[in-house]
Amino acid sequence: MSEGSQPRTPNRWGEGARLRQDILSAATRVLADSDREEALSLRAVASEANISAPSIYLHYKDKNELVHATVRSAFDDLVDQMRRVLAGAPAGEPVAALRAMAREYCRFALDNPRRYRLMFGTEWTESPRAVAAEHPVGAVLQVWTEAVEDCLRSGAASGPVPAARKAFLLWAGVHGTVSMWASVPATPGLNNVDEVTDDLIDTALTG
Repeated sequence: MSEGSQPRTPNRWGEGARLRQDILSAATRVLADSDREEALSLRAVASEANISAPSIYLHYKDKNELVHATVRSAFDDLVDQMRRVLAGAPAGEPVAALRAMAREYCRFALDNPRRYRLMFGTEWTESPRAVAAEHPVGAVLQVWTEAVEDCLRSGAASGPVPAARKAFLLWAGVHGTVSMWASVPATPGLNNVDEVTDDLIDTALTG
């Protein structure tokens, strides 16, 4: 799904889950529009969500928790799309499934450039190493790793590099590709994102 605001209707009393999602959606729009985490304020989010600022505290204790929830929500959406593509791929064709998943990853990034920048450009914590395991980016790497492991089990991949490292290198390459495309579409040698992604997969699976 591409970026864009959806029509919102007032929440009735007791619709806590609806209100929480409205707050997340509003925070995503505010952060994406500014491209700067420091530009986020609870007042701005409340205005965007058409609610009172104190209502936010019913669900998030402070700005930092809201930022984390917003970023996690974006990663959850990406992981869900990646897994949906893998589940819908033809059985017994792990490389085709990996290619389809990689292309879906690219579509997500290119269709939602501001949200994608938010996911990878927001500071997760003041002490990132202390809570690295809590960052939702790990769930994305897990999907890449599972897809590569399927290729190895089928004999479609080879080489001395472990599956987890292959997956990381492949993901890093795809992330770099879509980031360059979004920043400088006329990047030399980057005329077709899908073709570059296919080349990255071929390289990763045989390395």
